[in-house]
Amino acid sequence: MPEDYHLFDSHQRRSFWESHVEQWQNSDHSQAAYCRSHNLKAHQFYHWRRRILAPQNEVSFLPVTLSGTLAQNHPTVRIRTPNGFTIEIDNRHGFNEINQLVAMVAAL
Repeated sequence: MPEDYHLFDSHQRRSFWESHVEQWQNSDHSQAAYCRSHNLKAHQFYHWRRRILAPQNEVSFLPVTLSGTLAQNHPTVRIRTPNGFTIEIDNRHGFNEINQLVAMVAAL
């Protein structure tokens, strides 16, 4: 493992493990042997291999319309994603700001 692995962001970690999973698939080594030869923690390799090789679920957004009274009575808009993330938006922001945030999240 690189010494600065703990500083990697989520994209860098995924890229790191994708590279190793691909190299392992192209090798003649067992997973354990590959991990030993590359100084990787086997449990982390197994975890990431499952994540990387699992089918990816598509994320989609559906339009939602809030009535004016509902929006006034709830100062926060909360979006819960299937994988457990919650996005909270202060309802005092305008429609354009919320629209930009949703577009940025959809692009992830």
